[in-house]
Amino acid sequence: MNRAFSARKALQTRQEGDGSPLAWLQSPIALLAALVVMSRILVVELGALAYRFFPHAWVQTVPGYLVPPSGYWSQSLLGVWAHWDGFWYLSIATLGYGGRAVATAFFPLYPLVVRLFGGTDVSGILVSFACFLAGSWLIYQIARRELGPDAAWYTIVALAFFPSSFYFTAVYPEALVLLLSAAALYLLSLGRIGWAALLAGIASAASVDGVLIGLPILLTLYQQRRPWREWLSLLLVPLGLLAYMAYLFFAFGSPLTFQHAQAHWGRSFALPWTTFWIGIRDFWRHMPQLAWPHLFATGEPLVVISNTWNLVFALLGLLLLYYAIRRLRPALWSYALVVLLVPLFYPSNGVPLMSAPRFLLSAWPIFLAAGLFLKEHPRWTRPLLWASIACGGVFVALFTTAHWVA
Repeated sequence: MNRAFSARKALQTRQEGDGSPLAWLQSPIALLAALVVMSRILVVELGALAYRFFPHAWVQTVPGYLVPPSGYWSQSLLGVWAHWDGFWYLSIATLGYGGRAVATAFFPLYPLVVRLFGGTDVSGILVSFACFLAGSWLIYQIARRELGPDAAWYTIVALAFFPSSFYFTAVYPEALVLLLSAAALYLLSLGRIGWAALLAGIASAASVDGVLIGLPILLTLYQQRRPWREWLSLLLVPLGLLAYMAYLFFAFGSPLTFQHAQAHWGRSFALPWTTFWIGIRDFWRHMPQLAWPHLFATGEPLVVISNTWNLVFALLGLLLLYYAIRRLRPALWSYALVVLLVPLFYPSNGVPLMSAPRFLLSAWPIFLAAGLFLKEHPRWTRPLLWASIACGGVFVALFTTAHWVA
């Protein structure tokens, strides 16, 4: 980890015009790429070790989809990153929705991109990595403009080594959503509202979070008193979602099939304070299971045990959001706000704050707040980083052994 902090100094002290043929190795993009690659190597290594030495739960497969056979090494290094939702996305990439209404809960853009590159777990991992690398660069650029180079570097360190950041390696759409939303807000900061709205429209075909980018666009239009013609760009924001809904209408008879499919995971409407109250209750109820015999139990995965960390990460997200509201522009923290609020309105039965650690990744402006905090309180940097890596190691071990994380 010391290399990560020495690289930050190199980022800050690099001088333009260096004639050395290897000068590009000290460029910001090379150093950011090295940090991202280092974090992904750590994640893959921890996953392979966990697959080898930790007890395995039963793998939850997808109806109608057969997992391709693989050898020990390919499974431990690659196959383990398609667990849980990853199997759904691979099945959609290879088979389409195929009349499976329950599969429509998973938006089409990510499996479509994976299909374009082969539709395998390898292509899914490569797509996630490429999107994470590009998204990290854009977030660095945003943070540098807003907070300065030091805070920008700490932002990427906090994001890359966050406990749930292994989803940027998995066959999940988090990295794609990160890239598209970061690109949209970066363009918004440059005043290119039409292009930002178009990217939001594309992102809305990958996740409902794409539609939420409309809020910072709306705030920017209002605060900058933009002409009414630019307000029409808001019509582009739900473009991908509307296209998906049109497909669902013709394929399944209802444009809201994806919403109805959420019932398969026990999600239903509730007020946020109700969700938190139930989350606190279930936290205390399942906290005793946060021990070795239960945590890595064999057999059917124990999903309710995630209540023990869902509440902690939900509170952490709100704490970082509070810090972001105090220190960042509304165009940034407003996006994080709505991304964190939406799951609170749709708790899952038995696991009300389900996937809270993963949802924090989509609310990425909170990591700008984390980067600013680490810049202003450097003595906390290494303890928090090592604690994050330790917690992330446990999460990686759970995920790669087919236990539920988020």
